[in-house]
Order: sequence, then structure tokens, then C-alpha cells
Amino acid sequence: MCTTIVVGRKRSATGRVLLAHNEDLGRNSAHKVSVVAARTPEPGEPFALYSGGFLDQPARTARYLASSIFDRQHFPGDHTSGISEHGVAVANNMATMCGVPAERQFDVIPGGVIWTEFMQLVLERATSAREGVDLVGDLCERRGLSCDSGTMIAIADAGEAWWVELARDGNWATERVDDDEVSIRANCYRIPGFAARYGDPASQADRYNLDRHDALEARVAATPMLGVSELTALLRDVFEGTPLYRARPDGSPFKTGVRTVAILRTEAATILEAQPDFPHSLGHRMWCCLSTPLTGVFVPFHVGIQRIEPHYAAAGASYSADSAYWLFSELARLVDYRYGATVDLVRGAWRDFEAATIRDLGATEEQCRGLTASQCIDLLTGFDHQRAAEAIRMLEALLPEVKTRAFHED
Repeated sequence: MCTTIVVGRKRSATGRVLLAHNEDLGRNSAHKVSVVAARTPEPGEPFALYSGGFLDQPARTARYLASSIFDRQHFPGDHTSGISEHGVAVANNMATMCGVPAERQFDVIPGGVIWTEFMQLVLERATSAREGVDLVGDLCERRGLSCDSGTMIAIADAGEAWWVELARDGNWATERVDDDEVSIRANCYRIPGFAARYGDPASQADRYNLDRHDALEARVAATPMLGVSELTALLRDVFEGTPLYRARPDGSPFKTGVRTVAILRTEAATILEAQPDFPHSLGHRMWCCLSTPLTGVFVPFHVGIQRIEPHYAAAGASYSADSAYWLFSELARLVDYRYGATVDLVRGAWRDFEAATIRDLGATEEQCRGLTASQCIDLLTGFDHQRAAEAIRMLEALLPEVKTRAFHED
């Protein structure tokens, strides 16, 4: 149950399409940041599908960055959003198809493709958003959707973006995001005709979905141009300042009965931006915040980097102080426990951190121009590693003070 925002290039502060996503799986679906190298599959090597059967491999698969679930068997799934060396970005939102009983909505369809496989295949194989759309549609027709009754995938490159909405039995539809549009998806179909035919009526009318659509569309209507900073604010939205806003007596906006954009069980938030004019195709970026973005921080990762800071590369089923996901999840729950006493401290620290990151990032990326590919990789790897490590250092320093405030008795 996720939220995705697609910014057309004429509404983007960068002049390029931007894709933002909150992954709200829940169930402690611990996330990490993965960098997957390009590779040449062995002759005859298959792509094994979770639901059984195989796909042929291409001659080469692309390098990509992704937000990833710690274990393919956990949900099931691997990657929940990502961007490739070609600047092709993807994110997914579940939907509910009509006519499928609740107890059958997550059935394994033999030989079908699951949501994370669709995204992985786009990241590995598509060199443009349109290629990604064609790939998803072809796979849906030939193999079908498995483990969900419905889903939708946002596929973008620097110049354009598309929604592909999928239902069971090979049914799908696609819609291009206009260049001057900001397009929002919660968890119900929105392509006219397709939504009416395949959408479950209760889900299509559920305020759980429609509140997010209404609130975010009102926000973006008042914002002529959107960049990374504006998207981080939208992914953190809890409807403050609107009639939809609710807070518990302790001040927390979580678990109030109103489904906000940022929720306590947000597992990862990402902003994906292609930079096609960057040297050596190394500069496509994923900004990633692990756990809920309301109390977390966005850190940049470039598709060309050679390694991920160890805390951001680690995730598992059990709490670990070596995992960024678990540390940020601990922080989120402490803030929720004593919101009024802790939230300003936490959000102020991350506001300053993100401002410094954006300031220093521009200067670092400018240095890449004129460098060799190897030199550029080293520079970006060092910058991303340093910012991620600094985020962990600040988090470790914050936690004792937040705990002190959370457990203080008035």
C-alpha cells in the first residue's frame, strides 16, 4: 500500500521527469540500498520466476540502483523502486481488481510475473521508458500477473513517464503523464475505462486512497515547479494545515484513522532522477530514506558508485544496530511514543543535513565534468559514502537524546 508521485518535465525544477515513491509494505519489511552491476548472462542461462517457469535472458543486463527488501521470500519480492544506467526509473503501487475474492487476491499464478520481477526486468532490460512499458505489457499478456489481483507501475526516463496498470488474466492499460502534469497514485486504478472495468468498486471509492490523491493534488496545484526538496516534503505529508489533518492527544499524526502519505510503516522512500547529460552515464540518482520519511533523512546514491555504505547495505529480519533501516525504525517509534517532545529535534537535524547535502552535491557533481569515468566513479562513491556515514553518525548521536526525552516523566 504505497504512494507515488510523477512530475512531468515541464513541472520539474530540473527540466527532467522526477519520480517519488513511499514503499509502505509494513510487517518489518526491512529495506536496504542495492547497487547491481551490469552483467553478461551465460548462454542458455534462464531468468527464474518466483511463480515457476523461466524467461530468456538478454545478451546484457544493465547496472542499476534499487531499494530492496531484505529477503525475496519475505513478501515475496526483491526491489521496490530503482533507476538504471539508462536513466529508466520504476516504482510500484498495489491495486485491487474486481471479482477476485479477498482470500484469492495474493494467489500464486503458475508461470506469472510478480510485481518486483516486472520492475527488475525493466531495470535490467529497458533503455527508455517506452521500452519499459512495452516490456511490462508483453509480459502481462504472455505470462499474467501473479501474487496480486492488480498493480500499477510508474516507468520514467528523463523525458517522459508512463503508468502501466495491470490486472489478472493478461489485462493491462497504459497512460502517458503529460509534460506539464504532476500525476499521483495511491492504491487504486486511475486510467479511465480500465479503472471502471477492472477496479474493485470499494477500493476505488475508499478514502484510504482518495484522501492521498486529494491532498497531494491540492499541494502540487499550489506549487508551480517541483524539485527534490518539494518532493521530500510531499513524501513526508501528514496533511497538516488541511481539514484532513488528525493528531493523537500526544501530537503524533500516526495511527489516527486517517491514511496519510507518510505513515509509521513506510519502509523506504525514494526520489529517482535521471541525469542524461552527466558524464559516462554515472549520475542518475536515487535519494533514499529508510523507514518513515517524517522522521528520517534522504541520502543520495548515484548509479555509478562501486559500494554502498555498510549500514545502508545491511537489512535483515531482526533488529540490528548495523542496519540503517533498523536504526531509523527505532528512531521513528521513539518519536511516535513521545511526539511533541522529540519531533522538532529530529526534523531540525535532518533539515540541516539535507540542505548541506544539496549544497555540496552540486559542487561535487560539477567536478566530474572533465574527469575520466574511473575518476568520476571514485569521486561519487566517496561523496555518497561520506553523506550516508554522516547520516548514521548523526542518527547515533540523536538516539540517546531522543530516548531521554521520550522516557522523561513530566
